Amino acid sequence: MQAAALIPAPDALPVAAGWLEGLLILTFALHILLINTVLGGAVVCSVRSVVSKNSLAVTYMSKALPSLFAFAVNLGVAPLLFIQALYGQYLYTSSVLMAAYWLSVIFLAIIAYYALYVFTGRYGTHTKFSFSIFISMAALLCVGLIMTNNMTLMLRPDVWSAYFASPDGTLLNFDDPTVPMRYLHVVVASIAVGGLVLAVIARYRMRGESKEMAFREEQLGITIFFCGTLVQLVVGLALLFSLPEPVRALFVGGSEFYTGAFLIGMAFVAMLLFQAATRRLTGTIVMLVGTVLVMAGMRALVRKAMLDPYGGVAAIPVQPEYSPFIMFIIALMLGLVAIGYMIKLAMRSSEEA
Repeated sequence: MQAAALIPAPDALPVAAGWLEGLLILTFALHILLINTVLGGAVVCSVRSVVSKNSLAVTYMSKALPSLFAFAVNLGVAPLLFIQALYGQYLYTSSVLMAAYWLSVIFLAIIAYYALYVFTGRYGTHTKFSFSIFISMAALLCVGLIMTNNMTLMLRPDVWSAYFASPDGTLLNFDDPTVPMRYLHVVVASIAVGGLVLAVIARYRMRGESKEMAFREEQLGITIFFCGTLVQLVVGLALLFSLPEPVRALFVGGSEFYTGAFLIGMAFVAMLLFQAATRRLTGTIVMLVGTVLVMAGMRALVRKAMLDPYGGVAAIPVQPEYSPFIMFIIALMLGLVAIGYMIKLAMRSSEEA
């Protein structure tokens, strides 16, 4: 059976695809930054809880993780909606093909969230409950693996026919060479960001209690971030070379636009490493946000190149309906302001505690 015959007809878009793609890139970058923070924070807390049963850095970090996880999940709704609007005919199909695993994401997220709360309340008082952070980390890693499978399976209509041999919703995409590299790309980035979070906590939360300890923790956090980013650079290049040859060729000279985006990405990574190497915490944070935005854009370019042979976004009709889109933008802006205000209140309450 031809792969194109397995792709459902797309629904019409309410606005030009460029608007939705831009918002998808922006909201996904914000979402993945929060996810990296939570997963990386869980990894750091896991290791440090073994090394030290009463670490001040772990205490502060663990208090922030449940709230950050809630924000990450809620902020993840926006990019999910945008990708469904643009690529619903691909994403809905891949989600059905691996439905048994896709539905488990809900339960894994609940387990991860609850385990974070248990660890926050018990760390430093009941050592045996420190194991809960490992449960949360494992659940988050499983969620990441399932998400990676779905986001790559949607790009491969040519393998969807495997459903007819196994129509039980358990189709995964491990035969795709990009899956392990994409997964490592997220995990290594999370570990690096976890180190950066440690450095931020040390500088802004611990310095008032012990300047010497805060300095050591900050230096450790920046070192973790720098080393993690170096590894991430290697993983990113491996991911590039694991892409199908026609797609990879676009980034290495086959398309001026794609190659330019790749060079901009490498320039951002170089500036990010420079900021981290020179121990400039604020500069590192700013460059990290910029780098993630650029990488989110490159991810969108890969998705476009993979799906263009099957029609992609160009095949989707547009039926203009601007008022719902405008209302959504207003609601999104108000939501981001509310989230920022809640984060501010949460930080203030934890400082008072």
